[in-house]
Order: sequence, then C-alpha cells, then structure tokens
Amino acid sequence: MVASAAVAGYVNVRQSYFAAYRKTMSDMEPPSANILQAFGTTQQPVSISGGQGQNYRSGNVILKPSEDDEETNWVAEFYLSVDCEGFQLPRPIRTTQGNFVYNGWQAWEYVGGEHEKGRWDEIVEICVRFHQAIADYPRPAYFGRREQNPWVIADKVTWGEMEIVHHPRIAPSVEKLTKCLDEVNEKSQLIHGDFGGNVLFSNPPTIIDFSPYWRPVEFAIGVIIADAVVWEGADISLMEIGSRFNNFYQHLARAELRRILEIETLHELYGWEMLDQIDAHIPLIEAIVERCN
Repeated sequence: MVASAAVAGYVNVRQSYFAAYRKTMSDMEPPSANILQAFGTTQQPVSISGGQGQNYRSGNVILKPSEDDEETNWVAEFYLSVDCEGFQLPRPIRTTQGNFVYNGWQAWEYVGGEHEKGRWDEIVEICVRFHQAIADYPRPAYFGRREQNPWVIADKVTWGEMEIVHHPRIAPSVEKLTKCLDEVNEKSQLIHGDFGGNVLFSNPPTIIDFSPYWRPVEFAIGVIIADAVVWEGADISLMEIGSRFNNFYQHLARAELRRILEIETLHELYGWEMLDQIDAHIPLIEAIVERCN
C-alpha cells in the first residue's frame, strides 16, 4: 500500500500525538546514576524515540518510566512466560535487588530492528500469531484496580462501559461512529492494544511496549489499520486487509473511536493541545461509516 494524496499530509501525526506529552514530562530528569546502577548499567543514558518520549538507552539497556508499578511488574512476568514462535519479546531486566521497578523506572533489554512503514500485511500476520500464543491467558486481576488514565477511559467509553460528556470539537465524529455500531460477539482475550507501531523488524520480528487490554483480537487488528491510515499515511483501501476477520468493520469503527476519544481525554485530563488532530481522522471515519451503513 502507498500513501494516498488524501492522507499523505498526516504521516507525522503519530509523532505530534506525543509532542504534548513530552512537554508535560519535560521536568522529568533522565535516569540517574543510581538508577542505572540498579539495573546493571553505567553508560550515559541517551534519549531515544519511542514510547511517549521518555525512553533512554544505556548500552544494551532501555529504560523508561514506570507509570503504574503493578502493571509494569505484571507485563514483565507476562513477557517472561510467553512461548514465542515466529516472533520474539525483549526480556525485562531486574534490579540488583531482583525487582522490575526502581525509583519509578523500569528496564528492558535492547533489541535491534526498526519499525517499517508499509509492511502492514506482515504486521497483521505477526499480530495474529502473537495473539494465538497468548489466547489462554486469564484476564489480569489488576485490571479492576487500573488508574483511570486517558487511555483506559477512552477504551471503556468505546465499549459502552463508561460515559463522558464530549468536547464540541470531537462530538460530531464520536456521533458518526457510534451510530454505526452494532453488537459484536467475538471473544475477548488479552490483547496488545497498540500493536502496529510496536513491531520491530528483526529476525524474528520483535514485539515491544505491550499495552494490555481485554478485547477481541479483531479489535487489535482494527487499531493496526486505523493507525496505519491516520498516523502512517496508508491508503484507506488498507481496510480491505481486515475483510477476512469476523465483523471487522465493526471492530475498526471501535478502534477509530478509541483513538479519537484518546484525543479528547488527553485534552481534558492533561490539557494537551491536540484537538485539531481530529482533522486527520475524518477521511477514515467517513470511509468506516460508509462501510458500516
């Protein structure tokens, strides 16, 4: 797939998505020498792209803030337990005391490879393979104790588990997508809810930055397609890749709805100046509504 004229201008939307977060987190210092030593590294940390603008590399160690220590510990144990076939997962690094978190930081092994735009068919196949491998994992107990952050709220609103008052800038798009939603019966399981941009092409491909949700796999694939179109300039015809999945356009509608609700909740809770990003979503929203009607 190639970028169409309609969406080519939105290729850098993903980068701007976290620009306000980086500004919000600008007062946060890089990991100190004590933190580096706790994770067994001493090299000067260098800021790297990825995550939400607060990742650092020190030698072969990637350090990033732990925003929810319970989730960090769960994800670390989860990554160590997955039976990988056709993909790999970076290993979490314990501190010298045997913990996964130290003074608000977590650490992971550095792996090579790059995210490559345009390889969406392969990313979808890796997504399917990964979710087959974790299909029998139970719903994490800590989900009921999760902080009500913008991403959790957006997900709950998308699935009708929570209601919020919508901002006038976002409300028309929310209404369009909500009107085309029908009931879906696909099985929920543990999924990576931010898969597309978190595949590094190495041998084998590496899946990073697990974002745990309890939703159908078709929804996770919908998020890949929505992000590819809006954030990476894929042609809207990429939607056809999902036609082999059950109720795909219903799940794609929910995936796109969650993304625009994230814009709204990030603005409302964090004050991020990002409401105008809704414009980048309009072509995909119109295409989804057309498909669902």
